[in-house]
Amino acid sequence: MVLRTHGATGLREMIRKHVKLAKEFQRLVAMDTRFEIVVPRYFSVVCFRVSPCVIGEGDANEFNKKVLQSVNATGRVYMTHSIVGGVYVIRFAVGATLTEERHVYEAWTLVCDHATSMLCCVV
Repeated sequence: MVLRTHGATGLREMIRKHVKLAKEFQRLVAMDTRFEIVVPRYFSVVCFRVSPCVIGEGDANEFNKKVLQSVNATGRVYMTHSIVGGVYVIRFAVGATLTEERHVYEAWTLVCDHATSMLCCVV
């Protein structure tokens, strides 16, 4: 159905757009020293977390789990998680047809706002 709707050229363009948007999200994460990219971006999926340097290694998994739950509870975005080598990571994936650059910035702002308010309670 996707091929029929978009055609091969349209599908390639959409995938390239999604990868570009994920690269932008990755760039935003990399610019903020409170966060880290846990594994290299794969297509349009960015795996990141609040760095244990900020909150302590022992609390990092639980803290990131709470950040993700808090962000998802807003209903404005939905991100998933994964466990990579015992490390809890938040997964930002671009895959919706209508996703635009503004959505990436809104998602990042939401993550930052929730992490910031939760970090205030930790420190």
